[in-house]
Amino acid sequence: MSSPVSDLALLLSRSSLCALSLFSALRTLQVHRGASAGFLLHGLASALGMVGLLLPGPPVDSGSLWVSSLVGLPLLLFSFFWLNGDHFTANLALVCALLLAAFSQQLTHDTRLVAVHLTHAGVSFSMLVVSMFTGNRYGLLGSLALGTRGVLFSLDAGRVTPFSTEVAADCMLGTAFLAFQMALRTLP
Repeated sequence: MSSPVSDLALLLSRSSLCALSLFSALRTLQVHRGASAGFLLHGLASALGMVGLLLPGPPVDSGSLWVSSLVGLPLLLFSFFWLNGDHFTANLALVCALLLAAFSQQLTHDTRLVAVHLTHAGVSFSMLVVSMFTGNRYGLLGSLALGTRGVLFSLDAGRVTPFSTEVAADCMLGTAFLAFQMALRTLP
């Protein structure tokens, strides 16, 4: 049973993540449509998460929430590689994510969680490497924030931070999205 304060904190973190995602989608619309679509997917998933918190009854189906993470972040990675001139790796990352999402009905709940965490780790590491070689400081910040989000899930964030795991993860994801949209806008 969660307390009203923790529910309010989670609602505020989801609403801020939704606003940051939609803001990033608008800011990257002219840079690359794939990145804008990735940010939009995360914004819609955050909005669904808020609706699930506000409405009584059974929780909102988490399928759409994990698919947004499984496809949204690879769309950002696709745009990042594409704008850096590596079209093969961009297409490969996107095709792998879309195939995983297409065959998701055969995955168990635990396997879906592993797939999302591995996608986050792969995107974070890939953007970190590309940002190091291109000297993109915003990409470095975004990939480190995304990596920190993954570490928060492996640790018990309630012991490390004064917030719940979900609130801390939403804050790290929002920081990563702001940094990624700046990184995409500063690419040549």
